Amino acid sequence: MEAIFKKIIHKDSNILLALSGGPDSMYLLHRLVEYRRKVPFLLEAAHLHHGLRKEADEDLAFVRAICKQWNVTLYEKQVQVADYAKEHKMGVEEAGRLLRYRFFRECKREGGVIALAHHLDDQVETMLLRLIRGTGIEGIGGMTVREGDLFRPLLHMRKADIINYLREHEIPYVLDHTNDEGIYTRNKVRLDIVPAAESINPNFSAVMESFRSMAVEDEDYLHSTALRFYEENKEVRDGQVLLTRDVFDLPPSIWSRVLRLAIEEVRGDLKNIRYDHIRSLEMLKSAETGKGVDLPGCRIANSYGTLMISKERKDTSFADEVFLENGRAEFNGHRFEIEGEGEESIGVKNPDALCIRTRRPGDKIKLKVGSKKLKDLFIDEKIQRSKRDRWPIVEEDGEIIWVVGLRKSARQEEKEWKRLTWIPSPKM
Repeated sequence: MEAIFKKIIHKDSNILLALSGGPDSMYLLHRLVEYRRKVPFLLEAAHLHHGLRKEADEDLAFVRAICKQWNVTLYEKQVQVADYAKEHKMGVEEAGRLLRYRFFRECKREGGVIALAHHLDDQVETMLLRLIRGTGIEGIGGMTVREGDLFRPLLHMRKADIINYLREHEIPYVLDHTNDEGIYTRNKVRLDIVPAAESINPNFSAVMESFRSMAVEDEDYLHSTALRFYEENKEVRDGQVLLTRDVFDLPPSIWSRVLRLAIEEVRGDLKNIRYDHIRSLEMLKSAETGKGVDLPGCRIANSYGTLMISKERKDTSFADEVFLENGRAEFNGHRFEIEGEGEESIGVKNPDALCIRTRRPGDKIKLKVGSKKLKDLFIDEKIQRSKRDRWPIVEEDGEIIWVVGLRKSARQEEKEWKRLTWIPSPKM
């Protein structure tokens, strides 16, 4: 542990510890207090009361007492995470994390570092969560010991070793019993998936860490290759990024990374940009000039043999393809919404995997027996030719599930699936 501290903590360093009072942060607090006796530095702590648990008041009182006993300045604040999550239409987990880090950075001194008690078990859970939600190799890297103003010195340690240390040194801590309840996605990974994997291979965490290290090495090479191409083949003009025609000849692994770099430069971030979004851009390699794809917060289009990435999205009344943003989308005058109030609806397994688009050559929809070409469906339903090229088609994970207003696929819907509702265009 001292070897890690020596790389980051020096005389007169400013360290702010995120202190919940749980075993992980109490372990790190004790080790930092011990190290402070050898190297004089400023150690402070920050505790955020989330307003979610009745025991939270007791946790705060415990943290206050410990900080007073160990001569550590404490910053504290109380928020209502549930109210914030509801107001901003996000999950409680996401809201809690956002408010925590915002508070920590409010407390941190200029040039200081925020110490976090994430350990190897947390790292494994993070990797599994990202895999479950659909990450690429770039997302497998997980957390790092140093990331900007964040410092995670415990990433090499198992939770069991932390608990043993606390017992041996008789260090008190509090427990958040919601960590033992399967009410949050991370808890389900911790309580169900990890134990199942360890029953097959007791060294599962070590294997995952080895996999992570290899993924980081590969990603470093792929990213540097993509970045070099991007810098040599881009032109930034009026907030838009233009990529030379050479981009169309890139192998998929570099193509996807170059596009992500361009989207990030135009938008400022990659929030809500998923692998299936990037995959959908493959059609632009053979598309005619003017054809494009609308992604959350930007549009990518083929422009006379170059690729143009712009922040302003095309008017959705003339879109070729759109994805849901915050559970909603507009497409050629139609409105779609998850769990909304509409004329018709369909069950969807994964709303994040939905794409609403126009027809393409060879499109088919699954029937109870066999499948049917959309071309034949439009003819049978006597849809005017002028309307066929703008008719909304809903696709989930690459499969057409709904030719809106005409036919749903024959797949079996489950009760727990979400409902995608449709409000038709007045011009339909």
